[in-house]
Amino acid sequence: MNNMDEKMISPRVMVSIMRIEDEKKLEDVFEMLHIPIYYQCRGKGTAPTEIMDIFGLCGTTKLITIGILPKLMIKGALKLMEEKLLLRQKGRGIAVIVPLTGIQSPVLDVLNDEARSNIIKKLESEETKMKGTSEYTMILVSTASGYSEDVIEAAHKAGAKGGTVMKGRRRNSKHVSQYMGISLQDEQEFTMVIVPREKKAEIMTAISQSCGLKTPAHGMVLSIPVEDALGLE
Repeated sequence: MNNMDEKMISPRVMVSIMRIEDEKKLEDVFEMLHIPIYYQCRGKGTAPTEIMDIFGLCGTTKLITIGILPKLMIKGALKLMEEKLLLRQKGRGIAVIVPLTGIQSPVLDVLNDEARSNIIKKLESEETKMKGTSEYTMILVSTASGYSEDVIEAAHKAGAKGGTVMKGRRRNSKHVSQYMGISLQDEQEFTMVIVPREKKAEIMTAISQSCGLKTPAHGMVLSIPVEDALGLE
């Protein structure tokens, strides 16, 4: 596989903030895209009305969805979301794409061997690029309900200072359910921990061992680069 192929298959995180009433349409879009696993929670918009208007986010209660897909699918995914969810229209929502610098190997196991190998290489490349620009990484952990305190404890023992917890749910395909031994849909707790870049691997390993996919917590652990940070000293 050449360098262009490697770039196109590298994983990305898509975060969408949509109207609650568009939940079913969004689920249909993700099914059409064959996105195997994604996470959802509800949030409340707190920006001034004029700012919410600029971003097309009228109202306050929003559906926040986080999915993982290869870079080669991004263009088609955004086009389909634009068509089915009318994102060009004011008030319908937004979708953003961010890189991924870490992911558990069991998640990569649902991909074929060639794709998995190149994704691992790309993750290492993304991590190398971020070393010159960021001192921190955000670790995002999704677990079955009731395990967020265990995540925080494991992260703290490995050197993290704290975290933030939200509640939501996980949705995934039948293939993922059969392969990983998890249900099609589960209530979830999402824990976000900002850590120094040099401690990322150690903290992710500690969380995976305590609350990973092979534990009762069925936790998925991702890392996302932080370009700048304030208030972490």
